[in-house]
Amino acid sequence: MSDDAVYLEKRGPVGHLVLNRPEKHNALRFSDLDDLVDLLHEAEADDEIRVIILRGNGKSFCAGHDYNDALRSYGLEVQADGSKPRRPSQRSRLIRDRRLGEGYKAFHFSLKPVIAQIHGVCTGAGMYLAEMVDLVICSENARFSHAEQRFGLAGNTWHLNTQILLYGPKRAREILLLGDTFDGKEAHALGLANRSVPEAELEATAADWASRVAQHPRDALVTGKAMWQMALESLGGSEQFARGYVGHTLGTNLRFEEDEFNFLKERKAHGTRDAFHERDTYYDK
Repeated sequence: MSDDAVYLEKRGPVGHLVLNRPEKHNALRFSDLDDLVDLLHEAEADDEIRVIILRGNGKSFCAGHDYNDALRSYGLEVQADGSKPRRPSQRSRLIRDRRLGEGYKAFHFSLKPVIAQIHGVCTGAGMYLAEMVDLVICSENARFSHAEQRFGLAGNTWHLNTQILLYGPKRAREILLLGDTFDGKEAHALGLANRSVPEAELEATAADWASRVAQHPRDALVTGKAMWQMALESLGGSEQFARGYVGHTLGTNLRFEEDEFNFLKERKAHGTRDAFHERDTYYDK
C-alpha cells in the first residue's frame, strides 16, 4: 500500500483513486485534493482505464477538509504567541478558492465514469465528491452530512445547481440548513446513492458495477460522458463553480456576534476535537 495521502491503483480496466489518510478519516488537505485531481487526469489519459472507483482506506470514505490545514492555508491560524494573524486579503482567498473550485469541477466533468464507494463518514469535501460523480454505492451504515453551516459558515456554495437537481429545492435547503446526519439507506432514498448495501458487500458491489461499466467500448464511454457534460452545461454545470468560489470566499469570511456559536473561538479555547463536540451539542440540543 502506498504511503501517499492519495494514490492511483490500476486493476485491469478499473482505476482506483484512493484516499489514504485513515488516521484522519481521509480528511483532505488542499494539497491532497490538488494531487487527487492530478491522478484523476492521469486515469483519464490512461487508455487501459475505462472506469474509475473513488474510495477511502480505513474506517471512512472522507471526513471533509482537514480543518487545521484549511485554517493554515487561509492564514487564520492563531500564532504561537496567541496573537491573531492579519486577516488574509480577498484576492489571496479568491485565488485559493478558485483552485479549489476547479478541483471539484474536474470530478463533475470527468472524461470517464467515476463510481464513489462510500463507507464510514462522508461529509464536507467527501459529500461534494459524492454528489458530483456519476454513481454512488454506499454501505447501509455510512454517515453523511452537510454540516458546513454548523461552523458558522454560509454553507455549501460550490454546486448548488447540482444539489437542487439531485434533492429538489426544499430538501436541498433542509439538508444544508439543518446539517443532520443520515445513513446509507436514507442516502439511497434521497437519490444521493444509487445502491445501499451491507458494509460486507460494499467492495464486491462496487467492483461488479465497475466491471459491467468497463464492458462498454472506450469511445462509447467517453462520448457518452461528453454528451452528459453538455447536458450539465445547459443546466448551469460550469457556471455554478464560477459562482461557487466567490461564494466560498464570502461565506467563510463572516463576523460572529456575541450570542452566536463561534467554532473558531471554541477551537482556540478547547481544541479541535472538543470544539466539534460542542458544535454538535449546541445545534442538536
